[in-house]
Amino acid sequence: MGNIIHIKKLSIGIGALLVVLLIVIFPTETDQETNTTAADSKIIIIDALGREVILDKPAERIAYTHYSVAEVLKAIGAWDRVVARDGYISDENFYPNLDEIPAICPARNPMDINYEKTVEVQPDVLILPKFEWYDDTDEIINRLEPDIPVVFVDTLNPDSFCDTVQIIGTIVGNEDEAQEYIEFYSGIYDPIVAKTSQIAQEDSLNVFYKAFSDTPEQIKTYGKEMPGGNELFNAAGGKNIAETLSFAYGDVDREWILEQDIDAVVVMCWDQHYPETFGYAVNDSELATKSGKEIQEEIMGQDIFAHTEAVKNKKVYLLHNELLSTPRNIIAIAYMAKWFYPDMFPDLDPEALHQEYLDRFIGADYNLSNVGLFAYPA
Repeated sequence: MGNIIHIKKLSIGIGALLVVLLIVIFPTETDQETNTTAADSKIIIIDALGREVILDKPAERIAYTHYSVAEVLKAIGAWDRVVARDGYISDENFYPNLDEIPAICPARNPMDINYEKTVEVQPDVLILPKFEWYDDTDEIINRLEPDIPVVFVDTLNPDSFCDTVQIIGTIVGNEDEAQEYIEFYSGIYDPIVAKTSQIAQEDSLNVFYKAFSDTPEQIKTYGKEMPGGNELFNAAGGKNIAETLSFAYGDVDREWILEQDIDAVVVMCWDQHYPETFGYAVNDSELATKSGKEIQEEIMGQDIFAHTEAVKNKKVYLLHNELLSTPRNIIAIAYMAKWFYPDMFPDLDPEALHQEYLDRFIGADYNLSNVGLFAYPA
């Protein structure tokens, strides 16, 4: 899936080789074991920027930014080693002991790093998301390395996600847990893509993605520079109609939309805008479903979409923001594939997969039948 990101053990250099040769003359069992262990413990990571990053050993103190990185760390059993975090996450059932872990970036900007706080907690590594639109990565690297190794990862692109999990698993020394997680993710992704990849380009649904906005009336979307923005819809057999627009995330012109053929609309619904409808904190599932129908009808009633096949055929779908901006995007892909091509995926059950994910990898005590919406229609 995607480009392979290489992980390898650090080979012994010339200087170390001379030491080894000297030890061979008068070896002791202890010396041999010590030198072998020291050499084998070093790890070289080729990160998402193509940089070679060397770690002396698997990280015991982890700093990160962006909640998508947080979720991978939680899913592979490394959350108890996090010593610095992003400022967005707030669910202590999902992420225990949040109040004990200092935030090193604000909620809305994972690249605005508080360097003083980061250095203060003395992490073994800082793991950051790679964003195509962010061009000041050198500043972060120069401010922290070599004292704190910096690793950029691509946690939002489903095509390369499993490679990313493998890298993070190696960084923290949880390769077995990472492999279990990879098998779960690819066990959903691969069968879906095996079918959707057979759909001819001209037969793929043209999808408009109504991304996060400050008001329901705002029309924003993902362009070609958003990590995973096109791949997310491609995997489900759709085509992001904004895939060639030259931005990551931004406003789109109303006249441009009116000129597009739109077969389906997928709407990101932020729980902070709909606190009684979306998310794990909602405790009235019946009311949430009623509200979901009202939101769908509100979107369909906007004059900007009235001309579309999506509205005529009621192919307007709602997804909770967390399913689109975290590793739970695999659940979003499952929902979209079933929505777009119900005859192709009659046995696909996204809610059951979501529940399995929570039970196996997150350990949060959530029963999806008793919480808010994550997708509508479910």
